[in-house]
Amino acid sequence: MSIRVEKIDSITNVGNLDLYKVRQVLSSSKIPTEQKIKFIKKNHSEISHLVDQKISSTDFKTIMDNRPLKLFRPLKNSYTKAGDKRLLAIALGIKPMEVDGYIKNINLQVRSMQDLNAMGISPDKYEEVKTYVFRHGTKEQLINFLDYELSHAKNIIKMLYHTLEYNSGGIADYFIRPIHRLDNGTMLGIYNTIDKNLKASRASGKINDVQAQETAEWALARIYKIQNNQRLQNAIKLKKTLE
Repeated sequence: MSIRVEKIDSITNVGNLDLYKVRQVLSSSKIPTEQKIKFIKKNHSEISHLVDQKISSTDFKTIMDNRPLKLFRPLKNSYTKAGDKRLLAIALGIKPMEVDGYIKNINLQVRSMQDLNAMGISPDKYEEVKTYVFRHGTKEQLINFLDYELSHAKNIIKMLYHTLEYNSGGIADYFIRPIHRLDNGTMLGIYNTIDKNLKASRASGKINDVQAQETAEWALARIYKIQNNQRLQNAIKLKKTLE
């Protein structure tokens, strides 16, 4: 079963929607972002009805990964955040007003490196919260979840290369938004977290000395690049404002 999309009308008028079809449209690499946005707007009521009925961990992650945020559009993104929180509440099976407390609780467990299963937090629930945190969480939460991810990574180098690249749903994408300023303190916190986990992986024999050193240097250069990209974006925004 597949959806072929050639024209905008063909996705704005898809009949008998189900979550499978919605996921196919949103995850398609052949459909431009503008068409996906129009698809969401055109089918907003139907999609809302679907997610009210059922949404899995995979469904939630797919929607988050393919729901674009807009540069320099804080009001638009605030509306999107509210929608994302509602989707997370449905995925977790709780009320929207309970989401912030739920995230804070998991953040405490993650920060102290607790066994989440022992705390009654399933892998699916953790993944749903992590996806949301890497999109809308606080900087502190972001660093805590990064630390937890790296400490449990089967391949720490692969994970780092993924999260520090754009369009990955990771660190780089979090700081593409001007509202999430990559200040020097946060940059230091991120790098120290990466360096600590690389040293731990080297000590446990998962990576060698050369891999640890080269990856640490690459990560530091990459973080600086992300920060400089953000400064460039803010300069462009200021220029447009003054024109």
